[in-house]
Amino acid sequence: MDKNMVSKNFKKRYRAFLVLALCVNVLAAVAYYIWYIDRKVPDNIMLVENREESLEFNVPLEGEIDGAVDAISVKNTNNDGDGNIHFNLGRTVRMQAKNTGSYRAKLKLFGLFHYKNIQIDVIKEQKVMPSGRAVGLYINSDGVMVLGTSEITGKDGFSYEPATNILKAGDYIYKVNNQEVQNIEDVIKAVQDNGKGKVTIYLRRNNNNIKVKVDTVLAGDGEYKIGAWLREDTEGIGTLTYITEDNNYVALGHGITDIDTGILIDIKDGGVYPAKVSQVIKGEAGSPGEVLGSVKLGASNRLGTIRNNTNYGISGELSGNNINKSAQGGSLSAGGYGYDSDKAIPAAMKQEVVTGKATIRCQLGDNVEDYKVEIEKINVNSKENKGMVIKVTDKKLLNKAGGIVQGMSGSPIMQNNKIIGAVTHVFVNDSTRGYGIFIEDMLSE
Repeated sequence: MDKNMVSKNFKKRYRAFLVLALCVNVLAAVAYYIWYIDRKVPDNIMLVENREESLEFNVPLEGEIDGAVDAISVKNTNNDGDGNIHFNLGRTVRMQAKNTGSYRAKLKLFGLFHYKNIQIDVIKEQKVMPSGRAVGLYINSDGVMVLGTSEITGKDGFSYEPATNILKAGDYIYKVNNQEVQNIEDVIKAVQDNGKGKVTIYLRRNNNNIKVKVDTVLAGDGEYKIGAWLREDTEGIGTLTYITEDNNYVALGHGITDIDTGILIDIKDGGVYPAKVSQVIKGEAGSPGEVLGSVKLGASNRLGTIRNNTNYGISGELSGNNINKSAQGGSLSAGGYGYDSDKAIPAAMKQEVVTGKATIRCQLGDNVEDYKVEIEKINVNSKENKGMVIKVTDKKLLNKAGGIVQGMSGSPIMQNNKIIGAVTHVFVNDSTRGYGIFIEDMLSE
């Protein structure tokens, strides 16, 4: 083959490769830039009625709010005479809402290409009391939870797995045959009453009620079994994030999940109780620390109810005389458990949170204390309760706990005299760092 022909073919392939590489790099750069913008611009913006908000996203997006000229005013805007509000997110936007309500804004990249629609919700100012108090939590699940299935050795010496591929981890059993079941003992009794043969199990799976049949096996101990691991109640220690004027509370910043399955627990009811912190195990790289303590259970000690368990935390109501008492074993600097108007501060919206200095409030002994932290990163569209990366800088907290430890989830985060969020997770390999959730996401609880 002619050497010139080989050289020309090589050059053509090389040019094609360079063009392809350039296209890939451009697409990668565009994808990264869109990802960067998406982390900065929330899908939902909340404004406080009659409070001027500064939106400092600094991204090449132009927005248009349909028919809101009488409800929302924007300072760096032009109305174009079409009855809509136009604004540019490439510079600081000062926005103020006169009335509560919901509005839609259309965003265009470089003012040319549709990027996405966002919702603007106008709410009344909310003042809440950041707590930081350690409390005991006791949850009664809504049914008996299935953790998994197991093998049974029958009285005949053979092995059986009657529930395999019929019952699944995360199922909630609420009735066996015609008997309502509230706990594991109820399930065992119903299976024994059924005896030999198929037993009908009514359960809830992914919010759907279904009915299954499982063969019972006469085990070596003389009892009939279906081969399932079950759990009914959950308890532990957590931190109250904030309390409202009517003594409703939100805690944890994340839902309570089953320790074995990782599935969010469906609750029937539950209670909040006084807790005393007795020990703090320091966190180290690869080994998260932990808050240890004791909880005073019982109706006479109950501080309130647990009403909801969602991905954003648990919520309920504090009630009774106990909420105004100090914690078990010592007087707390924060006083009782109930709402104190003198300690209430405004709740900040996502756009008000900035990188830099902040504080967290938690109880690692007899007293509730504030500790210094830094907000290192912000992701306004985080879906996993990880909207902020925080770093502990307070020497006292570092000496006492090594940073963030288990049991501090729900510790309120304050900045510029507003509550901005709560601690949710610790970095396993760096206990000085962790994640936080925005208080805006918790307000709906």
